[in-house]
Amino acid sequence: MRIGINGLYLSTPYSGIGQYTINLLRALSEIDHKNKYFIFTNAKIEFEFPANFRIIRIDPIPLFPKSFLSRFIWEEYQLGNAIKKYKLDIFHGLYQSLPRGVEKIGSIVTIHDAIPWRFPAERKQLAYRWYSDIRKSLLTKRAKKVVSISETTKMDLAPIYGMKPETIEVTYEPVDDIFFTQPTQKEIIECRKKFELPQKYILYSGGLKRHKNLRILIKSFSILSKTYKYPGHLLILGAVRNTMAVSKAIYYKPEDLMTYAKLMKVGDKVHIVGFVSRSEMSTLLHQSEAFISLSLYEGFGLPALEAVTAGVPSVLSKIGAFEEVIKGAGIYVYPYGAHRIAEKLNSVLNDKNVQTELKHQAKMRAAFFDQYAIAQRVLEIYQEVYDDCVTSFEP
Repeated sequence: MRIGINGLYLSTPYSGIGQYTINLLRALSEIDHKNKYFIFTNAKIEFEFPANFRIIRIDPIPLFPKSFLSRFIWEEYQLGNAIKKYKLDIFHGLYQSLPRGVEKIGSIVTIHDAIPWRFPAERKQLAYRWYSDIRKSLLTKRAKKVVSISETTKMDLAPIYGMKPETIEVTYEPVDDIFFTQPTQKEIIECRKKFELPQKYILYSGGLKRHKNLRILIKSFSILSKTYKYPGHLLILGAVRNTMAVSKAIYYKPEDLMTYAKLMKVGDKVHIVGFVSRSEMSTLLHQSEAFISLSLYEGFGLPALEAVTAGVPSVLSKIGAFEEVIKGAGIYVYPYGAHRIAEKLNSVLNDKNVQTELKHQAKMRAAFFDQYAIAQRVLEIYQEVYDDCVTSFEP
């Protein structure tokens, strides 16, 4: 098969979809040396793949750069032309987008969440509302197979896209092997020096979007510091993406978060670190005392799974995706009750029995998300969709 893949998010490797793209492609490249892959990007990408994988850069037209219009033209028309040029049999959109021309070949799309429709403020920007609406409309007409990354996402997507839940396939996100491995002493020293790490800290990763509930996180940390006398700091990883069209209204501004931290009297203990590499992320996680995410919605929750894989005790908001993916490897809290959250955090930080049990559960849960098994199922979906396209069902 000649398989085309939208690799746009390879240019944003620190994003959730970026990590999904990287982890899936790496696993596919290790298990499939037969089919030919054409990975389409809009920028120069430095990745090493075997000979049957080809990265093809298609520069966006120089019209309104980093706008939703420019992005739509690239996804719709420029990728559509690539389908013909490279004579593709299969096209896989790794996020909710499929170009024109996929109607004549096998088409698969992975949808990660229903955030734009669960949070109306996400679609406040007119350009993004237009873009997300037209993408949804075209996708429902073009996709021969829809994949979601969790049962939670599947049930959210079905009514929004007008699909029957049983027609949506669930394949979980693979997790990077790097989180299974303890960092070396050299990596620890370099990481601590680079980020000027305190001796003790709690870590959050997952970006700065508003549904991540970061003000409540800072408030809870303030209570933990003042009421429970926690001596450590809070590290917040993430920044506003600037490599593609995004609606900046959906993000917290780092300076606003720091202003709030100062208001809560913990400005000297809260650090917004920005984007980090995979290696740095693994080291930061392994060195942390606990991981916390109070997100109001997740399609999957990869940062939480990465923390669990690293064996870090995790406090998570009680939402569907976290409970589905992490199960008994996390402690769950109502994401608005700052005092209760601080109490749970304090328990996790000081109760050795809780830490031991969480680490035991985490080891078993992380093993479930084997990247090669997940990639194998994706490969099977490619074959199934291809077979459906080439088989004649005429009586």
